[in-house]
Amino acid sequence: MGKDFSYREIHGEYRKRELAPALELLERANIIHSIRYSSGQGIPIGAEVDFDIFKIIYLDIGLCQAILGSDISVWFLRPLEGFENRREIAEGFIGQELICYASPDNKAELHFWKRKEKNSAAEIDYLIQRGEQIIPIEVKSGHGNTLRSLHIFLKTHPKSTLAIRFSSLNYSVMNKIDSRPLYAAASLAHPNQREALNHSPYAN
Repeated sequence: MGKDFSYREIHGEYRKRELAPALELLERANIIHSIRYSSGQGIPIGAEVDFDIFKIIYLDIGLCQAILGSDISVWFLRPLEGFENRREIAEGFIGQELICYASPDNKAELHFWKRKEKNSAAEIDYLIQRGEQIIPIEVKSGHGNTLRSLHIFLKTHPKSTLAIRFSSLNYSVMNKIDSRPLYAAASLAHPNQREALNHSPYAN
């Protein structure tokens, strides 16, 4: 989670043609989910996908932390400390929720964006489409005060007039950035997810 997937980083002398089918099987089994790069300049988002650039998230962050041997009690006993240095877990959580609350009529597809210019670190964790709008989503494990990537995206993408930041901070809206706490991920539920919308006090 958190960085582009590279077949070359897989241990062993394997080639892409051997690994790609295995990766596809893991995704079909709903063990992992691919996040595809999109330029985000037009709708639908999937029309501008680059299939050679993608990230992977584990579909169950609870199992992921168990496999990594993480101390789960930290989330309950020291929540603010628990969020620090756990950006990948927070990012995976929001991705998991986006899949859960996607339209039940279609298979959930996740996209992300990053600036391809050399030496640029600007990257957006997720892109979602709401009507004619493309909404960039940034996930922060802490307070997430640095929002340079979101501002760059808004400046270079005229179809996006609002961005969403999930972090440990409370609700606020400032300079086109709609900030929401991580626990309010259900607020992004698709309109067709009536049950989620009706039972979530954070949906809007």
